[in-house]
Amino acid sequence: MKYFTVLIFILLLRYSSASGSVIETADTLRTYQLEDSILVVANRYELSIRSVTNAVDVIAKETESGLADHSVMQIVDILSPNTFVLEKKVLGFGVGPNGGGNVFLRGMGGRPNTGVLVLINGRPDFMGIFGHPLPDVYGMEGIKQIEVIKGPSSTLFGSNAMGGAINLVTTTASDNSLKLNAGAGSYQTFFQNLQTSISQNKIKLNGYLSHQKTAGHIDSSGFESWNVGSKLEYLISRNWKSTLEGRYVPFQFDDPFMGADVTQLGHYGKIRRGMMDAGLEGETGRLKNSFHLYSNLGHHRFNDGFESHDFTYGLSSYQNYNYSQNFVMSFGLDALHYGGKARNVVLPQAPPQPDLHIINTLGIYFIGFYTPTAFLSLQAGGRFHYSSIDLNKATPSLGISLLPVSALKIFGNYNQGFRLPTIQELYLFPASNPDLKFEEVAGYEAGIIFQFYRQNFLKGSYFYNDVTNLIQQVSNPNPPPGQIYINGESAQQSGFEFMLQLATGSHWSAQFSYSYLDPDILTAFNPENMFKYYLSYHNRIIRLAFFGKNISNLYADNYSRSPLKDYELINLSGSLNYKSITFDFQLRNLLDQRYEVLPGYQAPPFHFLTGITFNWVYAAAKN
Repeated sequence: MKYFTVLIFILLLRYSSASGSVIETADTLRTYQLEDSILVVANRYELSIRSVTNAVDVIAKETESGLADHSVMQIVDILSPNTFVLEKKVLGFGVGPNGGGNVFLRGMGGRPNTGVLVLINGRPDFMGIFGHPLPDVYGMEGIKQIEVIKGPSSTLFGSNAMGGAINLVTTTASDNSLKLNAGAGSYQTFFQNLQTSISQNKIKLNGYLSHQKTAGHIDSSGFESWNVGSKLEYLISRNWKSTLEGRYVPFQFDDPFMGADVTQLGHYGKIRRGMMDAGLEGETGRLKNSFHLYSNLGHHRFNDGFESHDFTYGLSSYQNYNYSQNFVMSFGLDALHYGGKARNVVLPQAPPQPDLHIINTLGIYFIGFYTPTAFLSLQAGGRFHYSSIDLNKATPSLGISLLPVSALKIFGNYNQGFRLPTIQELYLFPASNPDLKFEEVAGYEAGIIFQFYRQNFLKGSYFYNDVTNLIQQVSNPNPPPGQIYINGESAQQSGFEFMLQLATGSHWSAQFSYSYLDPDILTAFNPENMFKYYLSYHNRIIRLAFFGKNISNLYADNYSRSPLKDYELINLSGSLNYKSITFDFQLRNLLDQRYEVLPGYQAPPFHFLTGITFNWVYAAAKN
């Protein structure tokens, strides 16, 4: 099948060379002009694209929703090169040692998935005890845009941004509308969704309620979730606004790898997650300000008796100052108070002990962008990160961007990433070690962006990661316990990626990417080769999308252990619009490929989803 995908690439490249049309509709891949487009990076700073010194993938979720049926991470998996998302169910990911949804970005990720930071509107979102994001929480509803910031990014974001960060930008109401969606698919899969939006004078309000359920493609692989959320924005004045946002996501799932249901939960795991965010944003002259208070709470319970309560409370203050046309600076601070406690409800004397563990952190950062000439931009910055466990860190950031001609940008950067040990690694189980240090990575990147035929472009990057102090569980030389966490191995990773984005007329768009990775010892779910493709046709009535990926040299464990079969995954989605009604479908794994995503765990074969959406816009937006 790899020859089939290469043939598609060659044919479409040949076709695109005959077309110089500008992308004119909203139903296309997101594009920018190198010379004058402004990019807002993770809600923390805004900058001309020509001055950005590292690789950033920006994905408009609304136009690419046919690529996913459950989580925005499925969209990232297709449209972001050198990004791999572990997907093992028809619907949902789950949590735990064999859960899915883990994101691996340029060789970093880990299980638990602590090497890639997920943010909501620029603020970190993770489980307070184990330190990983919750991909089942990041549903399709309420998300406007996805930003993938690649490479070590701890100067801007702090801990866990070892491989980079994924920022999810939430939707603000722009009209008065009501949307109802329902559908069904293979393996007793059902979904329902209600979304509403109100935009009246100074008030903008949107909300959503969704439900999904499946029996799963194999025994004990079922999943069910609810997702309810809302965002309120109030315009205080022309320059200032306040926001209040929340979400609540309870879900439950099964896992065939797990044992008997000793606690009579009826499912392997039952999870409840809740988030709140209150913010104030505005401008004072050349200074743009953002102040937010936020929380993230969770309760996890599994049928082996493990139960946990975790929390995160945060304060963020971000400022962006346009000193002049040549100099822009971004600075701010973020404070976190997070932790939790866990116990075994079946065997109270067994680990973990129900003690409360808390970590406090405070990070202060500054990044400056200087453009002395029209073809040269320089970037420099740093962060100081304090933590209550006596692990403090200073990280620098350097970058350069050259624009020798208007259609070509050359960039390079040096960045550092770090990860604090999690509460689980420090305190929770017998293998825990309170003397653990930071995991660290120094990253180097060089790349180009070449724009041709108006808004078609080619992007390429080479990167190198020097990873040290990796936290690993090993045999204890001085037992008990028999196993212990230590800072041990190091890794030297390298790779490159290319992405071609095409607009062949006003109705066709396409994206192709190839990435190569040498992960060194960190081979678990870091495939050596990934080829991804996306081809879309759209007009006012019909939309079709053909997309997939070819994966080779994939392992389920580090040190090249547990090799997995190469595979090609091809999908097709489409929709038909008639007035306020839309009929849609998704055909997954069209070739019915049989492959494993974990040793002994068969990936979903061919399956489908189909649905209908009613969308009413009942009044024009008022500004």
